[in-house]
Amino acid sequence: MRKLCKVCTISLLAGALVVTPVFAEPSVDDLENSKAAAESEVNALQSELSATLEKITSLEAELQEKTEAVVKTNEELEEAAYQERQQYSDMKLRIQYMYEEGDGSVVETLLSAKSFSDLVNKAEYVQNVHSYDKQKLEEYIKTKEKVETLKNSLDTEVENMQSKQAALQEEKVSLSSTISSKQSQIAQLDQSIQDALAAAVEEQQAAGEAGGNAQDDADAGATDQGGSGNGGGNDDKHYAPPSGGSGSAVANYACQFVGNKYVYGGSSLTNGTDCSGFTMAVYAAFGVSLPHNDAAQEACGRAVSYSEAQPGDLIFYGGHVGIYIGGGSIVHASNSAPYPEGGIKISSATYRPIKCVRRIF
Repeated sequence: MRKLCKVCTISLLAGALVVTPVFAEPSVDDLENSKAAAESEVNALQSELSATLEKITSLEAELQEKTEAVVKTNEELEEAAYQERQQYSDMKLRIQYMYEEGDGSVVETLLSAKSFSDLVNKAEYVQNVHSYDKQKLEEYIKTKEKVETLKNSLDTEVENMQSKQAALQEEKVSLSSTISSKQSQIAQLDQSIQDALAAAVEEQQAAGEAGGNAQDDADAGATDQGGSGNGGGNDDKHYAPPSGGSGSAVANYACQFVGNKYVYGGSSLTNGTDCSGFTMAVYAAFGVSLPHNDAAQEACGRAVSYSEAQPGDLIFYGGHVGIYIGGGSIVHASNSAPYPEGGIKISSATYRPIKCVRRIF
């Protein structure tokens, strides 16, 4: 019994230790990669759609030409059929006349000749009338058959082209639908990226506030120890001083100033700065002197690839610079372009094409 209880206890404990796995949220880098892949697919699909539209345009022009040719051929066919009917009708009238008059009419025609040469001429005339009727009728029949063959060939071509046109239209609809679906996916990824960046901003701001509160406590303790009786409050935001000399320390220090304004040509972390002024001021807090120019800062430190980027590295774009903070994000002083809001903020490191990465420490 005791052994059974022990087994049950072990089983219960084992069951209690079973933990439902928790899957991590995709990082900004993962989302950016998914977005880039989706955009690449959309570009390929749009190229395919453009090619399909060109085929449709070309086919429509060719189909128009064939349709006009069919109309013309129908007119020729009607004319050939009319000539055949007319010639056949004329021949029937002549045959009917000869039948009603009897063979004597032909004999009378021949006997009415005034000379041998006239007789020969009249005989040839009678023979030529019959030969002409037969020849013309055969010509009209052949013309009609030729036109009918051409019409059938054109009808077949038009039918094939219409089938091809329908297939291309279906392909166009399918490609447009796929592109629309991919664009919706990109929009969702954009929203996810913005949400992730917003969460990162909140996290960094919370960390900055926590550091500020800790500094407030330290200041309050120092005031108490100094015996100051001044109870006046200060509503200004407090920033934690730089600590250490690592890239992570640089990134953490820089993130405290998220939300402060952008000022062109400025270099104040609290009252306004531009992109190179921001990086210069942050690194100045750690005893590193950088020029107030992003192009000049590109010559500082050493080059590393983006895949090797670490917190504190400077990431350069065309005419812009920011500080990498890890997780596929940067903190930077941004004006109103290309994003709708300016100021010191956190963005995806790949929000623009990266020019180079420099490591200062």
